[in-house]
Amino acid sequence: MGNCSPSPRRRRPSPAGSPPSHSSTASGGASGGGGGGGGTTVSPYALARSPSVSVSVDPEADAERGGVVRVYGSDGCPVAWRLRVALLYKAAAPVHFTPSEAAPLGRPVLRLSAADPELCGAADELLRHVDARFEGKPRVAPPDRPPSARASLAAAAAEEVAEMVRLQHRSAERHLEGVAAKLAEMVKKGAKKAGKGRNVAVEGAEVRRLGKWYGDAMEVMLEHARMEERVLFPDIQRASFPGVCDKVQEQHGKHLPMMNGIKEDIKTLLTLELGSALFYEVLVNLSVRLKALQDHTKEHFKEEEKDMLPRLESVRRMQREEGNVPDKSNSGWASEAMGTMEMTHSKLFPFFMTGLMPQEAVQYLDLVCRCTKNTRHLVSMLRSLAERLEDANPLIIHNNPTRLYEHLLVKSP
Repeated sequence: MGNCSPSPRRRRPSPAGSPPSHSSTASGGASGGGGGGGGTTVSPYALARSPSVSVSVDPEADAERGGVVRVYGSDGCPVAWRLRVALLYKAAAPVHFTPSEAAPLGRPVLRLSAADPELCGAADELLRHVDARFEGKPRVAPPDRPPSARASLAAAAAEEVAEMVRLQHRSAERHLEGVAAKLAEMVKKGAKKAGKGRNVAVEGAEVRRLGKWYGDAMEVMLEHARMEERVLFPDIQRASFPGVCDKVQEQHGKHLPMMNGIKEDIKTLLTLELGSALFYEVLVNLSVRLKALQDHTKEHFKEEEKDMLPRLESVRRMQREEGNVPDKSNSGWASEAMGTMEMTHSKLFPFFMTGLMPQEAVQYLDLVCRCTKNTRHLVSMLRSLAERLEDANPLIIHNNPTRLYEHLLVKSP
């Protein structure tokens, strides 16, 4: 996490060179306080896009929790952004963010309530304080890794890559599930309105959003498949497991025509008269084809996780024996794999993350923060995620990722 991850330490507020203190009352949190600036009010549990934003949803609840959580730090610090995203997933209290270059050495400062001291330290340490202060899921701090867990570098590196692959599978599965559910809803609506006047504007917007949703899911799935073929399969083949890769690559080849066919069907819908018999027929056929892709994809991921992922430790051990591991850290292999997924980890990162449940999302964030060497790129990823989630209801974030994405998609310009 770069220069923003010093040794953990606790500091007391001081009159100079530190963020200003604030009143412990809920109304003080809502107004922004001495260091709050504008004091703009936004949606529940929102994080700040603007230089200073305070949120007060329920003053009585705020007072009971000890007021808002305050984060002070540089706008270019990945630890500050990670704290903001983690608190958003935690949805434990309103959050007030103040960009502050006055924080010691540019490190972020966290204040969990008006009654708590200011904390400054490494990302993991600050996240553990968040977990201790706000109990419940998700746990935002990475699990402790005892020394015995580091006994096998090959095993640690393999597990990191396996976790990355599994989480990418879960995101893709849920987005396909969401598109399929939306299609089924449109088919049902069309059947009810048969022979009646249709709201063409609404249906046209629905089709366009459906195409956007499916197109983004397809991009993530294709980039995931290319990552496996470029980074994982060659070494798995050399480790005397050729049959596994042959089967997986054959399935990749079968899925591509199905995915392209569905994409073309969605384009066809946009050219048809909305509400016509032909439009409804293509819609029904599209729903059937997408359900088939969803079933095949789920089975494919299941086979990969059963047959391929358990072999990664042997593959990594072979790489070390051959001297083909330039990065001696455990995260080198996962970093290489993530580096091939440029679209997923840039333009589509918020989309990808909305396919994960909160606990899965913070696990993937931990992987991203450990494996992304470019600090500016990491900040961009975290910022884009915070800006997409800041207006979402925490209940949607916690309970239904596909509902969350549809909610954000409808609100997009």
